[in-house]
Parts: sequence; C-alpha cells; structure tokens
Amino acid sequence: MLRRAGVFCLATALGLGAIASGAPPVAAATCGAGSSTLLDGGFEAPVVDPGTYAQLDSALVPPWLTTDVSNEIEIWGLGFGGVPADEGNQFAELNANSPGTLYQDVVTTPGEHMTWTLAHRGRLGDDTMKVLIGDASTADVNSDTGWNYFSPDLTDGTDAWGTHTADYVVPVGQVCTRFAFRAVSSTGGDPSVGNFLDAVGFSVSVPATPTPRPTRRPSPPVTATIAPGPTAGSGPSWLVLIGLAIAGLVVGGWSVGRRGRRGGMEGRFQA
Repeated sequence: MLRRAGVFCLATALGLGAIASGAPPVAAATCGAGSSTLLDGGFEAPVVDPGTYAQLDSALVPPWLTTDVSNEIEIWGLGFGGVPADEGNQFAELNANSPGTLYQDVVTTPGEHMTWTLAHRGRLGDDTMKVLIGDASTADVNSDTGWNYFSPDLTDGTDAWGTHTADYVVPVGQVCTRFAFRAVSSTGGDPSVGNFLDAVGFSVSVPATPTPRPTRRPSPPVTATIAPGPTAGSGPSWLVLIGLAIAGLVVGGWSVGRRGRRGGMEGRFQA
C-alpha cells in the first residue's frame, strides 16, 4: 500500500510540474483528421472579419495544433495591418502569445517523395522560422527530440512574402508523419509578435512506371538440308554440288570433284 501511494504521489508531482511549466502536453499520434494531406494550409477557416485579427483556441482551427502557452492560434483577416495574404484572404502568425509551433499529423506511405512548400513573412523586420518533420509517435513539438528532418532557418522581411520549398522522403515504417512550423526568432523583442505563415502544403511525387521494352527474338539461322539416302536419280542438287566442288566434299554419300583435264563437274555416289 505504501509503495502504491508513493508511485501515485510521484505521478501527481510530475503532472503538476508539467502544468506549472506552462508547456502543453504533446498530442497523441492519432494522425490528425486521418487525412493524407495538410488541411487548411491557408488558414481560411474559421473566417475572421476583414480588417481584424483573432486569437482562437486551437479546437476552433482543426486540424491545426499549437504549442502556444495559451493554446491559441492567431489569424489575421483581409487587410489587417496593411498586410495582404499570400493566398486567399487570411494567414496565421506563429508568435500568438509566445514563439510557437503550429503542426499537423498526416497519413503517409513509407518511401513517398514529398515536396513541402510555404509562404513566410516578417512582421516588424526580419523574422526566422523552420520546418520540422518526423514520425508522429516520437516527434516532440516542445523540443528537437524525435524528428528526422530539420529545414535550414527561413528568414524573411516585411517587404514581401518569401516562398520556401524542399523535399522529404518518408522513412521505412513511418505511416503517420508530423509536419511542424516553428518560430525561431523575430524582430522587436516581443514574444507575441512575428513570423507570418501562409500557403502551407505539400505534394507527393509518384515515380513514373518504366515502359517495358519488347524482347527481340533472334532470327533462326538459314540452313540447307540435304537428305541422305541414295536412290536412282537422286542426290544433291547440282547447284549445291557446284558450290561444294572446290572443297571436294562428300555429302550424303555423294562425292564432288573436278573431272579430267577439261574441267567440268561430276558427282558420284559412294556406298
């Protein structure tokens, strides 16, 4: 009884410690909505009134999840702050209440060649983010643990959206893949400001199936058959005998050679 109580107290202390740290728990690897593609990559849902922004609980922006300290995803509506969307009418800010990570889990097939793409923009100056990809059962969104892909730092300013893309091959055995988009740094020093994100997606390249070439069958060799067996008036054709006379060959019992001083040809059967 004392042993069980000790285990319970330890588990309770660990749980309270996680809550006190402010870090949200890592979501279970359920592969998001069971989709084989990223959903709502333009952050068009739910609709935010034009000229405004909203900080929404992640439950209202499925299937996106976040590491924000308040579990909120910030979405800017059309024209707010004079910043246009890269596509559609809306986009997200990675730094909602804190430098956060937005992520989704996607059904994948091992061996797939995937090309991810996104649009990124700074808010007050040069902002930096990165892409992380890994097995959803091991990839920890609160650290660098369990990921098998890290993009270089992606830095963009306020003048225009920067488009970034790269390739990724799904490892053997990885059927649920986590795509994460993490704020690294932002201009201004305010943790709740920076790193606009839009037009997130990926495509899958299917290698072309090679067209089988027809097998060339060798032509059978051309042969001439001279049937053996002497009978009256039978024997190889004189045309054949003429062609073989020089060598003095014996074919099927017939000998071929020159005759006399005057030349000429003769064929004679030899028993």
